[in-house]
Amino acid sequence: MPRRSKIGNQLIEAWTQTVEKDYCSGHVNSERSLQALLLANLRAVFDDSETKRQVFVEPTLKLSDGSVIRPDMMICNAREVICVLELKYVPRGVADTAKDMRSIASIAQASELSVALERYRGPELPRLSFDVSQTVLFAWAGIHCGGTEPAHEWNAPAFAAHYFLELHAVTAEGQVPKLRYNAKGLRVTGDEPIET
Repeated sequence: MPRRSKIGNQLIEAWTQTVEKDYCSGHVNSERSLQALLLANLRAVFDDSETKRQVFVEPTLKLSDGSVIRPDMMICNAREVICVLELKYVPRGVADTAKDMRSIASIAQASELSVALERYRGPELPRLSFDVSQTVLFAWAGIHCGGTEPAHEWNAPAFAAHYFLELHAVTAEGQVPKLRYNAKGLRVTGDEPIET
């Protein structure tokens, strides 16, 4: 099994639960609530598989060139960033991926990231610094009513050596969203996966 297929399948499982259980029950009303519910479902999937992961929601990342990026989620093992995820919630519209892709492209080119805990005020913590795994998974997930073709930004040089996963929940009036996954370098499970 290719590296990162495990986290890819865990993301798909948590995403499926988020769409089918939470969105279809009317519990998702914003991108922030989508983040919160996906995080809860992802942690449950990790607990079920006894996988130890650290998940940061909207972390302030300082790149080696001094720039600052805030992805929607970053998943780490004990040493490395293994997944960076961007989310979109536009159930009545077409998702624009350009800004998200620019953000994660800068992370794809980084070798080390530090998480800035700018608003933390408690016992002193060690500096949170993670290497970016050579097999990091870049993921994009959206609830929208647009198409499901892989974003053309994945063809950029920044992503050439990396895996990616797109998770789509395509909405239509009066119907359960259709789930679709696009992946590069992963063996994933789910409805209608596409390997690019």
